[in-house]
Amino acid sequence: MNPTPKEYEWHLISDNPDSLLLGESGILEFAIAGKKICLTKWQEKWKAFQALCPHAGAPLKDGYIDSKGNMVCPLHHYKFSLSNGHNCTGQGYDMRVYPLELRADGLYVGFRKDGSK
Repeated sequence: MNPTPKEYEWHLISDNPDSLLLGESGILEFAIAGKKICLTKWQEKWKAFQALCPHAGAPLKDGYIDSKGNMVCPLHHYKFSLSNGHNCTGQGYDMRVYPLELRADGLYVGFRKDGSK
């Protein structure tokens, strides 16, 4: 039996994503629909993830994306996969990632309708 598809509420991030300024670190933090999230572009694909490290709450916008496509926390250097949020350095914390859709009218982020991850 297939699991029920996830239901998302989609929110427009930008009608022109190429105009987004990612800054020196390549990471942009912003608020949308009452949530703070981060946005980056890795290998020509947009990625969205939680704004604070799940371990100690450091702002992930101050970290960086390593050569393997992992978000590296600025505080303790824990690494999280941009694809699925899994911790790559073995500490057991996972980072929340959000689905993105690039549509004809812009870039959208999806949040679960039930409020869960």
